[in-house]
Amino acid sequence: MTDITVGVSLPKTGRYAESAFLQYSHAYNLWIDDVNAAGGLLGRQLKLVWLDDEGDGDKCAANYNQLINDDKVDLLLGPCHSVLIEPAAPVIEEGKMVMLEGSGSVTDMFRKGREWLFLCWGADRDYMQSFLEFMKSSANPKSVTKVAVIGAARPRGGGHIFGVEYHTEKMGLDLVFNERLGKPPVDYDDLLARAYASNPDVLLWDLEGREPDADGAMDKALAAGFVPSQIWLSDNPTQRGNQPSGLFMRCTWLASVPRPSSLSFIERFKKANGYEPEYHSAGGYACGEVMAQAVAATGSLDNTVLREAILKMQFDTILGVHGFDKDGVINGPFPVAQWQNGNVEIVYPADVKSKDAIFG
Repeated sequence: MTDITVGVSLPKTGRYAESAFLQYSHAYNLWIDDVNAAGGLLGRQLKLVWLDDEGDGDKCAANYNQLINDDKVDLLLGPCHSVLIEPAAPVIEEGKMVMLEGSGSVTDMFRKGREWLFLCWGADRDYMQSFLEFMKSSANPKSVTKVAVIGAARPRGGGHIFGVEYHTEKMGLDLVFNERLGKPPVDYDDLLARAYASNPDVLLWDLEGREPDADGAMDKALAAGFVPSQIWLSDNPTQRGNQPSGLFMRCTWLASVPRPSSLSFIERFKKANGYEPEYHSAGGYACGEVMAQAVAATGSLDNTVLREAILKMQFDTILGVHGFDKDGVINGPFPVAQWQNGNVEIVYPADVKSKDAIFG
């Protein structure tokens, strides 16, 4: 009986070789090994077929064209980062094959009527949803009614602002400051002084750490009058260095989340690769979990059947239990993370929190 082939394009060489390639290749290989050790899918073993895209979007699109039309793989898993996924997406749509991807969360990719692209963690439009819910809850001793938002010049900045506008309106909050930045350099002293002058209860900030002038921006926010527990950053905690105690940040996944399946994944990943996984690795493994559960539930490798099932099912993954909306984005919430005395703690929701939140 032939193997089930799973095609993927990854950047073994180029600018993402030392980061995304290692994170995703190790996650995908672990998922393949786990499934095969458990007897495979539909009684068949899985085989990963991957091509090097060198971190180039056009090369990534060409690779998926080859995987679909020449190699005729049975299933697809996604590459890394929006700059590679966006060029590949038209190829996926034309090939009518489901592609599950564990990063590349720019909202605009999922507002174009696409049918075959699925994001196994939330899009940037929903990064802040859990934080706003938490800040409105009884767990927060300070009532929140007024919100400020800053979006960086990068594509994700637009999704960040779109999400804040959407969720504040839905929750009945007043958006008192709303600014999308131009290209660097940014006058953070002026920006943050104006944001503070709008008298918000919280600031939701898409701070692009790779901007040349971002160093010291947090100090300028505090100098403007903000306290750390008023600020939420859209970056995952593992992307930035030690931050002021009380600062909130978006969190896709942390190794400290006390979910049994997640803890088991960490141990197996460390044993296989010699280091602890981070959130991209978790996102990649979750893609495999969704695919395996859809195939097992339908008993099929027909991508049309799988797509219909993915839109209807709930999936139990190391990122939590979730389904997908019609745009291909998961409908499960993010945890809320907070820096506390040099450590990142999960403070919401209650079932995975490691510490109570602190407020300045």
